[in-house]
Amino acid sequence: MPVRMALSDVLPLTWTNADSPAVGGVELVDIAALHGTPVYVVDEGHIRQRMAAFREAFGTDARLAFAAKSFFCVAMAEVLAAAGWWVDVVSAGEMATAIRGGIPAGRILFHGNFKTDGELATAAANGVGRVIIDDPTDVVRLAAHAAEPMAALLRLNVDVGADTHPHIRTSGADVHFGMSADAGDASIEAARAGPVNIVGVHVHIGSQIADPASHRAAAEAAIEFVEERSEVFGDSYELDVGGGMSAPYLRADPVTPVADYAAAVFEAIGDRPVRLIVEPGRSIVANAGVSLYRVGVRKDSDPPFLAVDGGISDNPRPALYGARYEAIALTRPGEVAGRTFRLVGRHCETGDRITTAYLPDATGPGDLIAVPATGAYGFSMSSRYNMLPRRPVVFVADGVARVAVAGESLSDVVR
Repeated sequence: MPVRMALSDVLPLTWTNADSPAVGGVELVDIAALHGTPVYVVDEGHIRQRMAAFREAFGTDARLAFAAKSFFCVAMAEVLAAAGWWVDVVSAGEMATAIRGGIPAGRILFHGNFKTDGELATAAANGVGRVIIDDPTDVVRLAAHAAEPMAALLRLNVDVGADTHPHIRTSGADVHFGMSADAGDASIEAARAGPVNIVGVHVHIGSQIADPASHRAAAEAAIEFVEERSEVFGDSYELDVGGGMSAPYLRADPVTPVADYAAAVFEAIGDRPVRLIVEPGRSIVANAGVSLYRVGVRKDSDPPFLAVDGGISDNPRPALYGARYEAIALTRPGEVAGRTFRLVGRHCETGDRITTAYLPDATGPGDLIAVPATGAYGFSMSSRYNMLPRRPVVFVADGVARVAVAGESLSDVVR
């Protein structure tokens, strides 16, 4: 069952406050001084521990595939490759990043509601492990590029009423992902001519879903589809239950243990000889990340505004669907948080508001602010809005900080 969280549990697992707040044994003020702000700090140890938690919960027989859309770069791919994980990608760019990071093409799941012919050709040439069929036309177009048999899963749109924000719900009648049972049958028929070999089904109902019952219901719906077509799938098939497991962003957020998600899925499967695939993303990396900002302006309204040197360009989630975060004044250790502030970005948008936070009363220009739980969908959704250069990603582990993704210069912006 969900339990209440504390601020310490929203932070990266290696966060310490001995002298100055540090992650992975590296003080955050030192990272800001060396790399400037904004900067993404990623706790590699946190990622590895979360990956281990999923392996323990789902067992050694389950295929674990990281959802690249949540956070991806070559350094992340290297971590996944070393652990033997698969990865799910939705573009040729993510595919190339996975391969560059050492993930064999045979451990890639290729998703997408519209895969271009060029991407399908690339997937076929590389021999990706699974192509997720989102529409019957995927089968026909993939077949045109596949010289050898290719394994595929059917993505079903199962409406199980996932309780999450509409912008991150990926199932239901008004959603453009996956297909109906009729479209699934059409895909099966299209695959009879080969070389596309349908070996199972896939469901993904949305993101930031805290209730394991939703995952159980989705798995049950997928199993029902397969068992009504036993002549196609046989007794043993692959069941990909997607991801969407939640992560805490605020100290009051509930969190569901990974073991509870696993128990719900295994309850749906029962004793069926199913080959299980799970695709966590946000729940692996969200709390591994911390964004560092420098305050530039304070405006004493009620409550006062603190404008920092980033915003929508490095994290559009608050503007897209009202995401909220904690904030910590790193340069005021020991001072009691005594006032509510509105933390805003520097972009030309009224909606560029990062969060509302309780900070020391004197917080103002020059102070360094840490915003935790930005490891998922911050860097991966970043942009050059207002022509700001994209910011660096710094991995930290065992007292060492290394640049995983270099920040852009003005020359990069105008090139």
